[in-house]
Amino acid sequence: MKNFVMKFKETVNDEILTKESHKVNYEMKIVWKNVIIFTYIHLSILYGLYLFAFYAKLWTIIWFYIIAVLSGFGITAGAHRLWCHRSYKAKWPLRLILVILNAAALQDNIFVWVRDHRTHHKFTDTDADPYNARRGFFFSHIGWLMVHKHSDVIIKGATIDMSDIEQDPLVVFQRKWYSYLVVLCCFIIPILVPWLAWNESFWYAWHMSVCRYGLNLNFTWAVNSVAHLWGEKPYNKYAFVQYM
Repeated sequence: MKNFVMKFKETVNDEILTKESHKVNYEMKIVWKNVIIFTYIHLSILYGLYLFAFYAKLWTIIWFYIIAVLSGFGITAGAHRLWCHRSYKAKWPLRLILVILNAAALQDNIFVWVRDHRTHHKFTDTDADPYNARRGFFFSHIGWLMVHKHSDVIIKGATIDMSDIEQDPLVVFQRKWYSYLVVLCCFIIPILVPWLAWNESFWYAWHMSVCRYGLNLNFTWAVNSVAHLWGEKPYNKYAFVQYM
């Protein structure tokens, strides 16, 4: 009971500090590089869907569907349920597979993904929430990646306990070699397989790969935007302290 009261007080204090943070002036600064990248990705989604519908070979469609599903597991079963929430335990072979699939999803390395998501859960719908739904659908869906982070996200994100993640050698390995892994797993292998195995057009394979990647991104983002803005919330925001 004593631990529950202490956790409850910490939670209330966090909420008070977060409300006070609204008094701090915050100037939204656009990251134009990200705006250009995401614009290209979404144009490629439209073009890729056109190619899938009229020009892609059947094996190419099957191949990218498989890649989409598997890379999705790298986020849902991997970064989200296993590493962020510790919903289940996994031995190193499965963790290694999820590390690779997570790299194929290209949604930041596991360490950063977990830190942002734990910050989101602890400070939901406040300035410290990386994808704060109170700032609107566009912001919570993709806009948060197009602007510099609110200072609260950085300051309070630094308070999140990441010791369990830092002690996982596979996560440490992925974080160190992430740039190389994503190029290999998200683009090179998915593109080369249809191009070399069944003579798919390289141009088609490239844009359908970017299309697949962009669709995966939007499915993940929809949890932050659609679910938070229109989904039901049958929970007590203080209830989580009982389990911490």
